[in-house]
Amino acid sequence: MTRSVHESLAILHGAAGDGTVSVTASGPAPAEVVAKRETGLEPHVGTVNWTAPPSYRAFLASHNALTCQREVDGFWMEFDIVDDEAMVELNADLVHLPEDVGRGDGRLLSTNHLVGFAADGGGEAVWCFDVTRPDVDGEYPVHYHHQDAPAGLARFVDGGAWEFPDEASPAFPSFAAWLSTMTAAFTAPKPPSWVQDLGAPVLRLQGAAR
Repeated sequence: MTRSVHESLAILHGAAGDGTVSVTASGPAPAEVVAKRETGLEPHVGTVNWTAPPSYRAFLASHNALTCQREVDGFWMEFDIVDDEAMVELNADLVHLPEDVGRGDGRLLSTNHLVGFAADGGGEAVWCFDVTRPDVDGEYPVHYHHQDAPAGLARFVDGGAWEFPDEASPAFPSFAAWLSTMTAAFTAPKPPSWVQDLGAPVLRLQGAAR
């Protein structure tokens, strides 16, 4: 799976070299910066406990942050894998719910199971790990989160059940799968139609290889 990450990065940088996309990337994330990602989140209530999954660590071994952009027929496409400092702000602003959020029935909700690692170019949608569901390899599933989505990704504090169980199915099984799909979409001669919905409250990944 880490090989897939390196292959995706090679494709992105190659596409940047021939002018298909624009890629802005930092250098590798040192070990202390990786640790800061794992311990530095500041949810509005409670804590978030997580460990960077292997395929994400493979990315961080090359870049602490990366932005990929492309314009096709006047349509602007972008995704940003944020650095350790921006990750704190991203999660506080767009992912983690404030204290005492509920639906009026006395049951409180939380999104502390989510860790946002990348944003769309509009700054309203976030790609998140569900850090409570690692697979046997330590990889987390990836969800598309938008604070204005009609059916969100919150769980009830008591018991941990999903507020909307139909939303529990992730968009991708791992960071590697997410990066591979984003790479293929952004470097395709004709990007798939779902790319135009990036940043919208609802994203339907029609035809995406997951």
